[in-house]
Amino acid sequence: MNSMNRILVYILTLVCLLSSSHAFAESVETAYQKARDAYHSLQNSSRKQMYREQWERVYSQFEAVHESFPKTKRGADALYMCAKTTAGLYSVSRIKPDAERAVELFELMADRYPDSSLADDALLQAGKLEEEALGDKERAFIIYYRLVKKHPSGDMVGKANLRLAILAKYAPPPESLAVKEIVTKAGRSSVKPTDLSQPPVGGGSLTAVRYWSNPGYTRIVLDVSAEAQFSTHYLVPDPKEGNHPRLYVDIEKTALDESLKKPTVVDDGLLRQIRTGLPQSDTVRVVLDLDSMSDYKVFPLSDPWRIVIDIAGDKAPELKWRETEIRAMPETAGDAIANVLKEAPKDQQPLHIPNVPAATTLRRIVVDAGHGGKDPGAIGPSGVYEKTVTLKLAKALSKELTRQIGCEVILTRSGDVYLPLEERTAIANKVGADLFISLHANANNKSSAYGIETYYLNFSKNDKAAAVAARENGTSLKQVSDLELILFDLMANAKINESSRLATEIQESLVQRISKKYSDVRDLGVRQGPFYVLLGATMPSVLVETAFLSNPREEKRLMSTAFQNSAAEAIAIAIKNYAVNNKLIAAR
Repeated sequence: MNSMNRILVYILTLVCLLSSSHAFAESVETAYQKARDAYHSLQNSSRKQMYREQWERVYSQFEAVHESFPKTKRGADALYMCAKTTAGLYSVSRIKPDAERAVELFELMADRYPDSSLADDALLQAGKLEEEALGDKERAFIIYYRLVKKHPSGDMVGKANLRLAILAKYAPPPESLAVKEIVTKAGRSSVKPTDLSQPPVGGGSLTAVRYWSNPGYTRIVLDVSAEAQFSTHYLVPDPKEGNHPRLYVDIEKTALDESLKKPTVVDDGLLRQIRTGLPQSDTVRVVLDLDSMSDYKVFPLSDPWRIVIDIAGDKAPELKWRETEIRAMPETAGDAIANVLKEAPKDQQPLHIPNVPAATTLRRIVVDAGHGGKDPGAIGPSGVYEKTVTLKLAKALSKELTRQIGCEVILTRSGDVYLPLEERTAIANKVGADLFISLHANANNKSSAYGIETYYLNFSKNDKAAAVAARENGTSLKQVSDLELILFDLMANAKINESSRLATEIQESLVQRISKKYSDVRDLGVRQGPFYVLLGATMPSVLVETAFLSNPREEKRLMSTAFQNSAAEAIAIAIKNYAVNNKLIAAR
């Protein structure tokens, strides 16, 4: 064989290897995506969830991906989803062996794939099941301990440390902890809790309090480990007695972590401090001591379950923000809140005061790149992540808005980081944004689906709109229906009309301008939906589904710089038109 022939054989071999590698990656992603679609279909159907075989069918799909591609990232993801599916089955069946099997799978995933970003998530879920479903608090402590020890930089370490502080009395002696950790990893341990005489009251406990502080706006989030009934009460100020206004939330059948009993001083000109206590043995009370307040809203969100409190002040928001979390700090002081609020009138009506008028100029826009970090969002046929697309779109839109309007633009994220949905709106409220634009890429079980649609916050009787809201919220369709009930209490202060006009401008501009450069552009119109990311926004806000990532043709477009720039230009022109029409900027 001469040298020319050898070179030719080498090139052909290399081409075959590359083609084979691409086909392999595509088959992995296709198989995983089908399993993921089946999982979401199950989550969106309360009827399907009632049948064990539906859960087992989804489990089998993820199991097949894991067994076929065990050394790939999707192999790790699939094993995690096997565990998550089994945990979902237990939430319906309430059969103890289902919970035990879910724990084993979560631990197996963490053992086999310690470098996966989901390894610490798996251990946290295993610990929660041991603690809440199986009642084995010592074993739960060991799992949380293992999480902190093995994954010190993981994003679940904070929550694991909180659980360790709460379960400290169930900790085995230090000299036996390493041995018991090995037993736990090997299978179900025979070790029993050392003390079960004082389990948490009800189904959960208040585990953390987070807040975004500003003199003009503050959002507080109460993380509760299980869904619970709650009530909100407002105490008017009494100058004669020297009492400031107070807002408090009572959470029923919920325990209070010892670490959260210490008052937290905020003192931002709106919120003085946050206190927690137990007015009754089975009720947690969170008190917000205020300097002043013009309005407030309180609503729950699910997956994970938490209570969101928005407080509006009289001062204009500042251009800076920070998230603060009240973390585990052991405290033995007794409860003082019950005594302070003993005199609280029982059926006092909440205070509702109309919002202040909208800004007369377009000063500041917050652009939100959907998903990010451990939340990839939708995944295209060739493996493109929605979080990647939305970040590129957000950066392109920021440049266009600066160029065309000259206003200040703030990105909720400028890198691949995870942000809770409630934090995104909090950022916009905190910096006093005039508009909030959340960018997304659509997805559908049918790869043939394509087009552009724009949403604003409102009720929706449209099944397709509800399905999109469920996917973007990371919840089920039932939870979307439950959320619509919550919206009744928020509609009075939501800028629905302005948001509707903004959505119409953006939708028309996107369809018109992209159609000039690309064929097969479908106008799916302006829709309404209950989206978490828009909930509580104090300014006109919309969610833009720029194209379908699940459609191969539109996936290629979304990854194209030319398409991203076209979409950004179209949205920026729409915002400019909206501002001119509403006299927020002068027409040129």
